[in-house]
Amino acid sequence: MLAELSDARRAACFRADEIVPSAAADLEPHLTKNLTAAAHYPEDAQLQPVLAARRCPPRPSPPLQDRREALSPHLDAMTSFRLADRQLGGGHVYPSLLAYLRTEVASSLIGLGSVQGAEAFRDAAVLTEMAGWMAHDSGRDDVAQGHFTSALSFGQAAADPSVAANVEAGMSHLALQEGHADQALDLARSGLARLRATESVPVLSARLHAMKARSLARLGYAKQAQHSLDSARAELAAADTASVLNWVAPFDDAALASEAASILFDLRMFPAATEEATRALELRDASRARSRALRQITLARSLIAQGQLEAACVVTHDLLAACQSLGSVRVSRDLVDLQTVLEPYASSSRPVKEMLDRLTGVARHRRLLLASLTAAEGPQV
Repeated sequence: MLAELSDARRAACFRADEIVPSAAADLEPHLTKNLTAAAHYPEDAQLQPVLAARRCPPRPSPPLQDRREALSPHLDAMTSFRLADRQLGGGHVYPSLLAYLRTEVASSLIGLGSVQGAEAFRDAAVLTEMAGWMAHDSGRDDVAQGHFTSALSFGQAAADPSVAANVEAGMSHLALQEGHADQALDLARSGLARLRATESVPVLSARLHAMKARSLARLGYAKQAQHSLDSARAELAAADTASVLNWVAPFDDAALASEAASILFDLRMFPAATEEATRALELRDASRARSRALRQITLARSLIAQGQLEAACVVTHDLLAACQSLGSVRVSRDLVDLQTVLEPYASSSRPVKEMLDRLTGVARHRRLLLASLTAAEGPQV
């Protein structure tokens, strides 16, 4: 058994030296004297798997088909967590994902699970990034940043550059959420550079180009933003005939329409933003509650910017009916912003006045909901 464990750790690039019992006694005088076999980990790799993996010699990326077919129970768990997160919001799902990371994924990283080596680091990167998004969705941005930093380290330890690029796409998106467009642009460019060192992953490339376009739009570079958006569309069109890696964050036509709506809104191209937000909603069914809520807010704000107040109120009415139990601080924050945009019109529009009263009530309900989720989760460790 000890020999098998040592072999497994060597396969994961950890140094494990089999030694005679007398040598083990010299290294650890307090061990029992009744040893029959022993192994020494001189670099403490079992406690620092990322650092150990960084010491391994570089390995070429496996062919895309091999990467696609690499099955893992962690990726099955990832799919389940992702579906629950989409419907309920990160506040409801985050504690369960943390527990999974601390037990199942941590075991794989030290060679004790069914998934080992580069695949263990890949799965750790994907699931830790997901935890980062759930922490952000729960209002814990400082915790989210720690998750993303760890995810990037895991991704860099994997054999495939696209794993780290996938994390950087998420980090770019998070930077945009936090108002750091310069940082978001750097991360998107870094992710695209990583992809140039491996076999094409069009879905991921499309997402990174979209993040680049959003960053440029936020910074006021309209022409460059439009060019990057066109690149995202071209990459996603190519993805229709390409193999899709099951661990890459999903990015489909609805996601691209959502990002395009945000890009065009930031460029003050409100009719076009309205069209893209409407298309995103048409492509997203009711099971994607948070995604729909965020796009409905974009649509409502685009309509307000065009003076279509009653239409904006209709969209907001549908939005509030669907997001009562959604455990998402992101949605709550965007609802507050929507309320602020509507307030100047309260005295001149009865539908706006009534909608503002309803927004106030929903905000009160959501504060209680999110407070209860935070209390149930307890402190982070």
